Amino acid sequence: MEVVNLLDFLNIAHDLYTLNYARCDGELVNFLDLMTEDEQFTRKIDLGIMFVNQKSLDQYTVVDGLNRLLSLSLLLHAVCECYKKTTPQNEKAIRTIRTKYLIHGSKPKLRLNEADAEIYSKIINGERLSGQEKATPMFVLLHNFWSQIKEEKLQAANIFRMLQKITVTLVETDSVSKRNLYYKLNSSRKLDQILLIEDFLRENGVEKEWESIRKLYFPRERDVIRFLKDFFITKFNYKKFDPERLYEGFVNYFETMMQYMSEDALMAKIRHSAKLYSDILNVNFESDEIKRAFIEIKKHSGEDTYAYILDVYEDFTNNNLSEATFLEILGTIDEYLRNRNINENHVEFNELIQYLNAFITCK
Repeated sequence: MEVVNLLDFLNIAHDLYTLNYARCDGELVNFLDLMTEDEQFTRKIDLGIMFVNQKSLDQYTVVDGLNRLLSLSLLLHAVCECYKKTTPQNEKAIRTIRTKYLIHGSKPKLRLNEADAEIYSKIINGERLSGQEKATPMFVLLHNFWSQIKEEKLQAANIFRMLQKITVTLVETDSVSKRNLYYKLNSSRKLDQILLIEDFLRENGVEKEWESIRKLYFPRERDVIRFLKDFFITKFNYKKFDPERLYEGFVNYFETMMQYMSEDALMAKIRHSAKLYSDILNVNFESDEIKRAFIEIKKHSGEDTYAYILDVYEDFTNNNLSEATFLEILGTIDEYLRNRNINENHVEFNELIQYLNAFITCK
């Protein structure tokens, strides 16, 4: 554990790698607002703990602290842009700032994940951005920096005096899981659950199997999220499942099942369920009667019944249910949906599940 100046750390580190599931978001830091709180720069500004993993003498992986480092980098870039083409002295200072804090070799020091790296590289290299890219938190903060420096006529010397007051406490993470630490530290934020899951699967050596499932059945991220949510609802006795905790549920399920089967067998099981869920989403059935029944369910907004249907459909494909019984269940679900759409005091679907399960047992 070491207390360091954030600006000095950015200078010392030649390469700052970020986790591929860590995204920059609206939690960025407006350092210029800190100047208005302490115009005389009489006190230090403590930005808390930053967790890093030292890869080599001057290379680090940032486990937690990306938004602070990104915000600082954007401010430094804004200073460079505001003083560009003013005086030869300022041009020399700009080159120094870029080589010390922003660029290592020909690449940005901050190595963001693929989704954020393109826009960050465009910003640092002064390339044209699209309208959509200008709506991102990165560009919004950069624009705020530009505006404040210009409108308040902030001097670069004063900005650097303020930055010299900013400290963080660096904590090494060699002995703990970077992903789990990141997840716990950021559990209150909206995280990319799929990227977390994919990193977990990569660690377990089955990322190719998962990529095959995604490519074949769920090319759209929205659909893979729906599948995992409904898949886990069936595994957790139809209790409401929080989509913001998909990663946690996936890890718990995967590690529990690994006690009874190999990784390959488990991925084959997930693939089988994924195929069935894809059939449901795309109404892909050989039987015309089953296809018609599903069209009616989709027509009557039955998405919240897909988890139960997935469970029953699996029984049907395993020959534990006859087609006639399966069709009767689908018909009952559709009748429920029709009534729900016209009756405000409808019965909750969970209550219908108890009836349907009793019906299946009798069959």
